[in-house]
Amino acid sequence: MLKRLPYVQGIVWLVVLFVVPLPLIQALALGLPAAYAGEALAIQWGSIAYVWFLAAIYLSTRPKWLDRLIGLPSVYVIHGVLSLFAIGLAYLHKMGTQSFGLIKQTGDWAFDLFVGLMLYSLVFMGGWLTNRSRRLRQAKHLLEPIFHHEISVWLHRLNLVAVFLVFIHVQLISYVTAISAYIWLFNGYTAVVMGVYLWQKYRQVWRLPRAQLIATRQLTSNFSELTFQLRHPQQLKVAAGDYVFLKFPEISGLRELHPFSVVNAVAGDGVIVFAIRGDGDFTRQIQTVRVGSQARLLGSYGRFTTLLRERPYDRLVLIGGGSGVVPLLAIIAAKPTVKIDLYYTAHTATQLIYTKELQQQARLHPNLFLHIQTGRFDVQQTVAGFKATATVYLISGPGAMGRTWQRALAQHGIAAKDVYYEEFNW
Repeated sequence: MLKRLPYVQGIVWLVVLFVVPLPLIQALALGLPAAYAGEALAIQWGSIAYVWFLAAIYLSTRPKWLDRLIGLPSVYVIHGVLSLFAIGLAYLHKMGTQSFGLIKQTGDWAFDLFVGLMLYSLVFMGGWLTNRSRRLRQAKHLLEPIFHHEISVWLHRLNLVAVFLVFIHVQLISYVTAISAYIWLFNGYTAVVMGVYLWQKYRQVWRLPRAQLIATRQLTSNFSELTFQLRHPQQLKVAAGDYVFLKFPEISGLRELHPFSVVNAVAGDGVIVFAIRGDGDFTRQIQTVRVGSQARLLGSYGRFTTLLRERPYDRLVLIGGGSGVVPLLAIIAAKPTVKIDLYYTAHTATQLIYTKELQQQARLHPNLFLHIQTGRFDVQQTVAGFKATATVYLISGPGAMGRTWQRALAQHGIAAKDVYYEEFNW
C-alpha cells in the first residue's frame, strides 16, 4: 500500500478533476442552444468550477474512507488546490460570458466572495502555505487575536453562501434550465453534497462521542497534558498514531473542532491523552480548561497504523520534531516487541516532552533505541548510517523537517514506498 500511495492520490485527483464533472460537461454540450456557441467554452468553465466547489465542500466533511486511503492532510491539500482551480475557471467564465440584472449580480457576488475567502484562507487556514512562508506566518500571528480559530471557521463557511449564490445564478438562466438532463444533474450534485454536509454538521452538534476532562498536567512551560474519559468508550476507536478532533461546546472560543494527536495507545477503558503545545489561540486557551469540563470528539484519523498493518517490516524508524513526537509515542507503546529507533528533536530543551518516560521505556524494552537532542540532527550523516533492511520510516513534525528527512532518505536510496510523512498542516 505504501508503494501505491502516490498512485492512489493520482487516481483521486483524476476522478475529482475530470470524472466527476464529465456528466455535466456532456449534458451541457449536447443541450446548449446554437445561439450561445460563441460562449460555450466559457459556460463550460463555469459549470466545471461549480462542480469543483461542490467537491471541495464534500472534502471539507473529512470523509474517513479518503483519510484511510490517502490521509486527511492530502485531502485538505486537494480541497485547497481544487478551490484555487475553481476560482481560476470562474474568472474565465466571468470574462467569457455576458449577463445582466440579477443573473450578473449573483454571479459577481459569488465570485467576489470566493476570492475574498481564498485570500483569507491562504493566510489563516492554509498551513501548507504558511509553513513555507515566514512573512505569512508573521502576518497570521499578528492578526490571530482578531481572526482566531472560531472566527476563521465561521468565515470559511461563507463558501456555502457563495455556492448558494451560484446555484441561484444558474437557476435564473432560462436557456440552461431548459436543458433537462443538465439541470437534473446540476440539482442532483448540489443536493447530494449539501445533504452530506448537513448530516456531518448534525453529527457534530448531536451525535459526537462525549468525553470529560479528568486530569491536566503541565509538561513544560508551553506544553500541557489533558486526559479525557469517554462516556461510551465503544463509540470511538483510536488506533496508535491517530489524531482526534476536539471541541468544548460550552466554552466560548473552543466550540469549533480542532485536531490533536493522541499520546497513548487507547485501550477499552476509553481514556484518551493529548499533549498540546500552546501555539495558537485555541491551543493556548485549551490549556486553561478546568477539570470536569465536557468535550466532544470526532475521529479518529491518521494512516500510520493502517500502513503498518498492510506493510511487512522488521524495524521501525520514527522521526519526530517538536509536538510531532506525540503520535509516535502511541506507536511505541503499541509495538513493544518491534525494533524501533526514535529520532526526536526540538528547538530548545524545554520543548522536549516525555523524555523521562521514553528513557524508562527504553530500559524496560531493549528493542527501543532513543536518539534525542536539542537542535537539528545532521540528517545526511544520520541517514548514511541506516541499513537497507525491512524498515518502515514514519515522519511526524514541521514541514521543513519532514521534507529534509524525505529528501535525505531518497538520496540514500531508501524507496519511497518505505517512507511516510504525515504533515499536520492546518
